[in-house]
This record gives sequence, C-alpha cells and structure tokens, in this order.
Amino acid sequence: MRPLRRRGRPRHPDVLTPAEWRVVDCVRHGMTNREIARGRGVSLDAVKFHIENAASKLGLEGRQALRFWQGVPRDSALGRREKSMNTAEPQLGGLGQVARHVADVKRAEAWYRDVLGL
Repeated sequence: MRPLRRRGRPRHPDVLTPAEWRVVDCVRHGMTNREIARGRGVSLDAVKFHIENAASKLGLEGRQALRFWQGVPRDSALGRREKSMNTAEPQLGGLGQVARHVADVKRAEAWYRDVLGL
C-alpha cells in the first residue's frame, strides 16, 4: 500500500508563494488588478486574494504599502546575495569597457591614464 500524500500544494520555503510573488511583482510595476488578471490568465478574485494574502503575510496595510515593499524572492539571485551584500565590503573587479564622448583627445588620454589607470 502506498503512503498517502498530503493534499494541497507543497510547502514553499519563501515568505510568499510563487503565485503571490508574481502578483506582487505586477503590483510593484503599477499594474491594476484587472491588468494583472488579464495578463496572468486568472480571475479578478484570484488577484485580490493573492494581494490580500501577501499583504497579510508581510504585515503591510494594503496595496499601496505592497507597491513600495522592497522584498525579493529568496530563490532569486538577489535573494541569495542579500545577506552578503549587507555584511561584506564591496569588491570591484576588472572594468570591461568604458566609452565616453571626447572633444579633447589630450584630456581624454590623461583621464584614462590618471583616473582609470589604463
């Protein structure tokens, strides 16, 4: 006999579910509920449900607060780097390419040499 599976969606390790993140991102981009519903292919009630759940989970008062919330998904590249960005001293690597308009070639050569060390 097979063990019974739990009903419903599997637990998600982040503060918001993937569907809530998608709706929150749309809200933060200034989309209306109707635009989100049309774009995601879901009902207007589903969008409202996700917005209310997300705001509640985050302790925010409504859509306007959600619009300016600065969180990122834990599994995103920025979410994985968030801790190290706050604690570590920034380290700059090599510079790939610098392009700038030049009116005076001598001044530009001096700038590249003295400022950038090239």
